[in-house]
Amino acid sequence: MPSLKNYWETRTFKKKLIITFMPLVLIPMIFLTVLSSWIYSNQITKSMDNNVVNTVNLVNEHLDTYLDELTRLSVLPYYNSQILNIMQQTGNIGDSDFKLIQGLLSQAIRNPREDLQSVSIYRRDGQIFTSSLYDVAINYQYDFKSSPWYKKAIASNGKVVFTGKVNDSRIINRPEPAFSVVRAIKIYNGPILGVIIIDVNFTGLESIFKPVDLGKDSNIIVLDDHHQNIYSKNNRYMEALPNIDASNDRIQDIKTASDKLIVHHIDSADTGWKIVGMVSESEMNQGKAILYKTILTVMALIVLVIVIVSVLLSDTITKPLKTLRMLMGKVEKGDFNVAYHSLNGNLEISLVGRAFNKMNQKIDELINQVLEIRFKQKEAELNNLKLQIRPHFLFNNLEAIRALAEIGDREGIVEITSALGGMLRYSLNKQDSKVELRDEIHQIRNYLKIEQIRSGDSLIVDYDLDQELLNCMTIPILLQPVVENCIHHGFDQVNGPKKIKIAVQPYESGIFIMVQDNGTGMTASDQMELNAYLADEAAELTFGSSGIGLKNLHSRIQLEYGPLFGLTIISEYGEGMTVQIKIPRVELRTRI
Repeated sequence: MPSLKNYWETRTFKKKLIITFMPLVLIPMIFLTVLSSWIYSNQITKSMDNNVVNTVNLVNEHLDTYLDELTRLSVLPYYNSQILNIMQQTGNIGDSDFKLIQGLLSQAIRNPREDLQSVSIYRRDGQIFTSSLYDVAINYQYDFKSSPWYKKAIASNGKVVFTGKVNDSRIINRPEPAFSVVRAIKIYNGPILGVIIIDVNFTGLESIFKPVDLGKDSNIIVLDDHHQNIYSKNNRYMEALPNIDASNDRIQDIKTASDKLIVHHIDSADTGWKIVGMVSESEMNQGKAILYKTILTVMALIVLVIVIVSVLLSDTITKPLKTLRMLMGKVEKGDFNVAYHSLNGNLEISLVGRAFNKMNQKIDELINQVLEIRFKQKEAELNNLKLQIRPHFLFNNLEAIRALAEIGDREGIVEITSALGGMLRYSLNKQDSKVELRDEIHQIRNYLKIEQIRSGDSLIVDYDLDQELLNCMTIPILLQPVVENCIHHGFDQVNGPKKIKIAVQPYESGIFIMVQDNGTGMTASDQMELNAYLADEAAELTFGSSGIGLKNLHSRIQLEYGPLFGLTIISEYGEGMTVQIKIPRVELRTRI
C-alpha cells in the first residue's frame, strides 16, 4: 500500500490543484454561509425586537388616550354644582334631587359609546345613585366602604384610579366582564363626599388591540398592578407570564415548553397597568432556507470554476516551483548563499528564478550595510553620551571652587583643586576605554571630598564595598552622574545632615551598585514617570530636568551591555531616593 507521501508525489499537478484549492474554496464558503446566517439572524432579531417595542409603546399610547377619555367622565360631579350640593348632604334625599342626579348620570352614559356599562355615585352616608345601559340590579347590602376599589379611591385623595376585572357583588346581574374607573369626590381640601365609579366593558380595548399585528404566533396582554390578567388578545403563551421579570424594561427571551418567546412590557404611567407583547422566535426563522439555498448554489458554482481552472494548468511547472520553494526556505533560515540555476528559456518560472537570484543578492548586501550602519551608530551614540557627561560634572566642580574662593578658604581650595585635577585627569584619560571599578570609586571619593568641603562637613558618606568586585571592569564616569543627582536635586530642600551610602555587591553573574540618599525623595507618580523616561516609554519629564543625567547614564549602560542592565529608581517622598545600577561582572583578566 503506497504511503501518503508517495501518493502525493505521484499525482498530477491537475489533481494537486484540485486537492489544494478545494479547502481554499470550501473554507471561505462555509465562513460566508455562517457569517451571512449570523448577520441575517441578527438583523431579523433586531427588527423583530424593534417591532415588539414600537408596537407595545404604540398600544400604550392608544390605551392612555382611551383611558384619558374615561377619566374625563369621572369628573362629571365637579361640573354640576347641584350634584356637589347633594353630595355634601346626609340623610334622606328628596325625589327631585334623586331624579336630578339620576338624570344627569343617564345623560352622561347614554352617549354614542358602546363600552360604558354603568356609572354609579356612592355618597359617604351610603346613598347610591346609578344609571346603566341595561336593567341593572344593585346590591344595596354590598359593603362598598370595605371594597378594595373604594379604599384605593379614598387613598388616592381625588385622583382617578383604574381597577382590573370587576369581580365584586355590588351589581348582581352584570352581563359581561368589565373594568372600572373610580374617583373620590371632594371639594378642594375638604372631606371626601363620596366616590364615582364607571364600569367599562372591553369593546374599547378590543378596538385598540384588534389592529395590532405582531405575527400569527404572538399575543398582547394587559395586566393590572397586581399582575392579574385584565385583557388578552388571544390565549397564547399565558403560561409564560410568571416568568416575566417585571423590573427589566428591556427585551426578554423567555422559554416555554414548546417555544422561545421575545417579550417586552411597558408600564402605563396613568393606570399602573402593564402592557406585554409576546412573539414566537419561529417568526424570525422564516426565509432562512432561501438564503441557505442561494449560498450553497453560489458555492457550488465557484467550486466548479476552480476545478476547471485547476485542470487547465500544466504540471510542467511543478518541479521549478518546488525548487524555488526549497531555495526560499533556505533564505528564510538565513542561508543567502543559494541561487536558482535552471534559467534556460523564456518561461515565466525562469524569469521568477532570475528575480529571486537578484533579490537574494540584494538582501545579503542590505543586511551587511544595516549591520555596519548600526555598529557605527552605536559607537557614535556612545561617544556623544560620554561628551555630554563631561561638561555636566565639570561645571558643578568649578562652582564648588568658586564658592570656596568667595569665603577665602585657601586650604580648602588647595584640597578641592587637587581633587578636581585628579578627576579631570581621570575623565580625559579614561573616556575611551574600560576602567576598573576601583578607579570609579576613587573618582567619586574625590568628587564627594569636594562636596564635603563645600557643605562644611554636613555631608556624610558611607561606603559598603565588596573588595573583590573593585577589580572588575566597567565603563568610565559611572557613578558621578548619580551622586551629582543626589547633591543637586535630592538635598536641595534638606536641612541638617545629608547622608549618602554607596554599596557595591554581587548578584547572580553581575554587579549591583546602590547609591542611596536621605534627601527629599519623589512621589509615587514622579518615580513611575522617571522610570518610564529611563525605559524610553516617555518622551520627557513633566516635573523637571533632573532625570537627564540619569537618562544619559542609563543609555550608556544599555548601549554597552544590553537591555538587561541599567538603572532602576526607588523612592518615597520625604524618605530619600535609591538608584540601583546593574552591570555585568567583567573580570580584569578579560580586558583586552
